[in-house]
Amino acid sequence: MLPQKSQSFRFLPSYLRRSLYASMVMIVVLLLIAYSIRWIGTAPFLHWDERIQNMIFPEITTTHYRLLPVAIFITSFGSFHISLLVALGVAILCRVYFRSKAYSFAVISSFTAMWGLNTIIKEMLQRERPALQHLVEAGGYSFPSGHAMISMGFYGTLFAIWAIERQIHNRSLFPPCILGVLLILLIGLSRVYLGVHFPTDIAGGYMAGFIWLMFTVPVLYWRACQQPSSPSSTPRL
Repeated sequence: MLPQKSQSFRFLPSYLRRSLYASMVMIVVLLLIAYSIRWIGTAPFLHWDERIQNMIFPEITTTHYRLLPVAIFITSFGSFHISLLVALGVAILCRVYFRSKAYSFAVISSFTAMWGLNTIIKEMLQRERPALQHLVEAGGYSFPSGHAMISMGFYGTLFAIWAIERQIHNRSLFPPCILGVLLILLIGLSRVYLGVHFPTDIAGGYMAGFIWLMFTVPVLYWRACQQPSSPSSTPRL
């Protein structure tokens, strides 16, 4: 087995290199999609956006409006302040519980990258938000959804770390996979329900976050296999 310092040295440059690749691919893919849509025409995409919005966005006179408190609660997990608190808390947990600097770094970097890249891409594309009554305050541009990116890229990293630890200890991946997918989907749906994003904004955010996971999670898994972060004395999740 490689010495601890050697492993740490190899993890950081590999993770940073893959993070850079992920960022570049993410930006290029979203730009290509956006400009391809402009070339093809926005009518077909707006048609499906409107159809999905009609199914999800509540009419004030219907019982669906009663879900507003639930939607606001769910969407709060994708807000900057709540996700920042989660990032700091989980980073500390990873350092203390799993004794892994790699996990802590991945948590903080995924949070930072998702918010930073989302801001850059939005400024480049400048898509306006839906012309609906916004049931919560929302500023800035619409595509891609920041909440969708943070749910897939950041929360996806958290659930991936949980899954990696369970995989190492030969435990079922069912809990992290099911709970992760559920949270990610609910955050995205909440943004459409609240009238602040088109469904295609959510799809773009999911795509960006998934690209991040494809490049970074394999490095975390490699690091965990080289030097498992959870010692045998640590309770298994």
